[in-house]
Amino acid sequence: MKGKLILPYIMSNMLSGVGSAVMFYLSGFDPIWIGAFFATFTMPFFLMVLAGALGISRTSKNLPIIQLINLAAVAWAVYQINARGGFMVTSAYVAIGVALYGAITIQWYIRVFSNYGREPSAAIENGKGLPELSLQRLDGTNTTSASFAGEKTLLVFFRANWCPFCMNQLKEVMEKADQLAKAGVKVKFISNQGVKNSTKLAKDLDLPAHFEILQDNNLAAAKALGIDDIGGAPSGMPGYPVDTVKATVIGLDEEGKVIFGDETDNYRMRPHPETFLHVF
Repeated sequence: MKGKLILPYIMSNMLSGVGSAVMFYLSGFDPIWIGAFFATFTMPFFLMVLAGALGISRTSKNLPIIQLINLAAVAWAVYQINARGGFMVTSAYVAIGVALYGAITIQWYIRVFSNYGREPSAAIENGKGLPELSLQRLDGTNTTSASFAGEKTLLVFFRANWCPFCMNQLKEVMEKADQLAKAGVKVKFISNQGVKNSTKLAKDLDLPAHFEILQDNNLAAAKALGIDDIGGAPSGMPGYPVDTVKATVIGLDEEGKVIFGDETDNYRMRPHPETFLHVF
């Protein structure tokens, strides 16, 4: 259900922000619309522009800076109402309504949408092996997690190309390619986004020899691990499945036993590579 709401949330706030900017101009630069603009436009701008442009792989849980901007924007709109002695014109009701809408929806995004509400997987336990995972290489051949034996392996389950935090996370891991190679670690990026999408990603990333993207058909591996996210993909993503995976990172030793596991409960919070590099 949450996946069906995220794009409407982003677009409604973006349009509200653009509309506020237009009203600021048409109203002869009425400052109340500044509050409406920053209360709504800041969050979608962060998600759609800044996260990609700045290569952000992780955020804090509650996004305090964005919340502060949002709160200041609403306070500014309320201040403008008080300064003019109340609601003198109809547009003031609209402006304060837009600002409050931004304040309410940002709390939904932070406290509801961003959180998986997941429980730790019983299949991912330090010192124990994983259940056998069935996967597919991009050349169409099948493989299983049994093929990882004899090598230290890093498994990065990511949602899809459409997720900026996932893409930035993969690039961040790629930046540690030399260190991972020296530690004898093979890296597997795993998703169910389809071979076509993963092939494009592999080309864009220009993967080194010890990196590989694997396809998780029907989320078989994710379900075996209890990290599937049914209906978790945003609506309006043509060419991608509606079901996806909860972002998860697993480190295995040469015997295939878990030596590191990160099961974040917030899709914006990912482990820094130094965390698992230290373990390896």
